[in-house]
Amino acid sequence: MEKENFVTLWHGEILPKNNVSQDFLPLLNEYEKNKASTYTRLDLRQKYINTRGILRLILASYLDCNPQQIPIEKGEYGKPYIPEQLEKSVHFNVSHTGNKLVIVVSNCSEVGVDIEQCKNRKSLPGLVEKCFSDKEANYWNTLPEEQKVNMFFRFWVRKEAFVKTVGRGIGLGLNQCSIHPEKQDRFTNIPQCYGFSSNWRIIDVPLGSLNVCAVVTKNMKFNFTQAKWRRS
Repeated sequence: MEKENFVTLWHGEILPKNNVSQDFLPLLNEYEKNKASTYTRLDLRQKYINTRGILRLILASYLDCNPQQIPIEKGEYGKPYIPEQLEKSVHFNVSHTGNKLVIVVSNCSEVGVDIEQCKNRKSLPGLVEKCFSDKEANYWNTLPEEQKVNMFFRFWVRKEAFVKTVGRGIGLGLNQCSIHPEKQDRFTNIPQCYGFSSNWRIIDVPLGSLNVCAVVTKNMKFNFTQAKWRRS
């Protein structure tokens, strides 16, 4: 039987609201444990431990293996991945903002995700000039002031999700991928080495009024779902 293609977006809190931290440290490998020890602030250390522990638990549910034994490696530009020599393998990506964590998992395509809190900043016009295409910037500048903050971050997370999908990160240049202002589920331009812009798909994910989130993956047939992460 042919496998069903899926893309699943997991979301949840990094630190529990009741301040009772789960003990995720045993799930981490030695590199992650050593990195956790470099955080001098307790809250940042616990966020790192929880993020990596949750990621490993979610991946283990797809790979049918011990969370600690999952061989998470990094690509040339730092994107984490699972080597294909495993009997089962998936693509994944992680993003977090504040106390919100999102993890996207796919069995059919490279995938990227970004989440950001919508906060007004004085630097937004400068970032638009630097990171948006001319068409995107013209569209953003004509918006009513009360819409600009939200729309800036909607464009931003889509661009971030793309550069994370292809494994390059911001170093690729967010202005190198532009989004259609009237049809915002698609790109109008991407670097030539990544094929046609029509080969890629943007999925906006509603996660409350304070956050914006987007997933980018190949434009192919798959079942997209959202799942709330909870530890049993």
